[in-house]
Amino acid sequence: MIRLLHDRDSFFDLCPKDRVMIGDMPYIVHKLTRGGMGCVYLLWQDTEHAPNRMSTLGLTLALKAVLPDAADAEGIALFRRELTVWAGFKHSNIVGLLEIIDGGDAGSLAAMDWCIGSLRDLQRDRVRFSLKDSTNIVGQILDGLAYAYNQDKVLHLDLKPENVLYDHNFARLMRQSEKVEEKDSLSQYRFMVSDWGIASIKQSALNRIAGLPPSCEAVQKTFNNMGTLRYMAPERIKEGISSSVASDVFSLGMMYFELLVGNLPFRQDIHPRQSLVTGQYLKDMQETMKLHSIPKSASKLILRMVAYSPRERIADYTLLRKDLVKAWRNSNSFLGKLFNV
Repeated sequence: MIRLLHDRDSFFDLCPKDRVMIGDMPYIVHKLTRGGMGCVYLLWQDTEHAPNRMSTLGLTLALKAVLPDAADAEGIALFRRELTVWAGFKHSNIVGLLEIIDGGDAGSLAAMDWCIGSLRDLQRDRVRFSLKDSTNIVGQILDGLAYAYNQDKVLHLDLKPENVLYDHNFARLMRQSEKVEEKDSLSQYRFMVSDWGIASIKQSALNRIAGLPPSCEAVQKTFNNMGTLRYMAPERIKEGISSSVASDVFSLGMMYFELLVGNLPFRQDIHPRQSLVTGQYLKDMQETMKLHSIPKSASKLILRMVAYSPRERIADYTLLRKDLVKAWRNSNSFLGKLFNV
């Protein structure tokens, strides 16, 4: 395992402009962010002092670690479980795990693709997105989810804008024959799913490899009921209900709605939990999409994605992808624009 070296007393004392060594390759800390349980350091290669060869980690990368406050036995076990699941993914719409690095006092570090930012960052700047851009973003997220499930039967269970990162779509930018895109189009970006910390593993073999030790059994049982409440499917709020593809489809539908109208369907006088449990969110979604003149084809698809019962949702990624394209084409056709279908 490659080791990270630095001059600070602790990995967590590193600051912007500090120099670190990953193996024999020098990097400079550019930026750092901290969340509830983890932190991410963005590094730039110190090209002036680097060996005369290409680094397998690239010129830029991000390092993810578990914060000391969360680095108990359960926190470390959860992170190792995430790394085991993540290591098997190789898809353009999933943030890539490049290497697992020895971080000394920080334990194992995940060296991952460096990205410009998160979908939430874009939402803060734009608030609402066009139907074209919203559909493109949702389609890319869907492709990443479909890959994870079809390959390893893995569900994400914590889909939200913060867990979708974006970077330049270099393959698209290099197509010289590509027509000039409109100024504000997001087609220049590639969107990728990140953070598989509470993923549900439906494949028994992988679950045995990545499973938590017996001491973490209580945590393991709560995976189906963990996540970010405002994006959670109603059935996941209830104890003892298993997650499914329909659970992630619900969260994706909520994100689609939010991209188009600029907010989630929760009124200030009703708590999100109550709205989700009672199904009030559906009525509020319908009214909001009418208010914003969202095409009927897109509105109908979103309502199918966020149906109260998982049995009423589209729970097949291939079918959902086809319906997503169909809804876009219908709304973008001449008749669609004329009659708002």
